[in-house]
Amino acid sequence: MPIPDPFIYLKKTLRSLWNKPRLNTFISSVRYYSDWREHLAPGRNSVNDRSPWMSFSAVRFLKGITRKDMRVFEYGSGGSTLFWISRVQDVVSVEHDTSWYSNMKKQLDEQAIQNFKYILAEPVNDPGFEKKRFEIPDDYVSADPAYKGKNFEQYAKSIDSYPDNYFDVVVVDGRARPSCIKHAIPKLKKNGYLIIDNSERKYYLTPFTFLRNSWKISKFAGPVPYTRDFSETSFLKKLI
Repeated sequence: MPIPDPFIYLKKTLRSLWNKPRLNTFISSVRYYSDWREHLAPGRNSVNDRSPWMSFSAVRFLKGITRKDMRVFEYGSGGSTLFWISRVQDVVSVEHDTSWYSNMKKQLDEQAIQNFKYILAEPVNDPGFEKKRFEIPDDYVSADPAYKGKNFEQYAKSIDSYPDNYFDVVVVDGRARPSCIKHAIPKLKKNGYLIIDNSERKYYLTPFTFLRNSWKISKFAGPVPYTRDFSETSFLKKLI
């Protein structure tokens, strides 16, 4: 017999509090239980809902900081892309998966969207893969076993064609995230946000030094729509 959802939710909540005993984690778990149940309904997904696939508390914070004049770059596309294009001035998304890119592009082309650029940057074979580590930004490899032997350098560097201090928001929610973070930092404006999804995976951020006088870090952990998993999203505001 399947474990009832309330028991799964309680277990996930207790585990989150054990790992990171913060008040906002507890508040998030209490506040979003009914939303979590509703988003598990058949047919609900990030694309149909035109919403980022992040924790409920992260999406709530995101809506509060979004402005119409923003420029946004995102590593990884989907419901978040549809969210951004209806709310900001310009959006650039880079995607590594050809099939997903084709499906999303068809949908976006049908809507004749003008404020959006879509980039396909597939991983390539890397003869030196076995000597590389996914924790090292300069190695451009992914921890996902499905991409063993592949290199994401072109993907991570797709933001390099834009000037420094250009984007108000950069979302890192794709592959080779430490590599993407490295290339995203100089492209972010003062008071812009670097958003790292699934930041409970510590290796995403450990290669970098985010000094308190240079960055304000806010973390939002808790339930996530469309899944029974909990996760954390970090918002790093660039102060200088």
